[in-house]
Amino acid sequence: MKIGNNISQIRIAQRIEKSYMAQELKISLEEYEAIENDERDITLSTLATIANLLSLEPSDLIKLDKPFSGIRNYFFNHNGNSGVNIHVQGVDQEKIRKAYKELYAEELNRIPKLEKLLRQNEIEFGF
Repeated sequence: MKIGNNISQIRIAQRIEKSYMAQELKISLEEYEAIENDERDITLSTLATIANLLSLEPSDLIKLDKPFSGIRNYFFNHNGNSGVNIHVQGVDQEKIRKAYKELYAEELNRIPKLEKLLRQNEIEFGF
């Protein structure tokens, strides 16, 4: 099955660069381009990683009706209900990923500062 064109359409719609995809997949740009040009077969794990980078399910890449951008919010509950709850248009996925990485780095820097304050004020802590 040829899905490279589907990957390309969605990536372009979400304004994600090929170089970003290659970097996240830990492959060369040429190898990534071969995927989009259907010149290289990909494994299921690579397909899952690509889908995750595009905020999709692997099945979305296989059975693409039309290009789209945004985030799908899937829900599943214990009563057997499931479905797609929200589809937000025009979300720049790279900006969201960058913001999460910055937030994570900020949190990592906060922990030592909090520990220092606790020690300075002789407040016991531990896990």
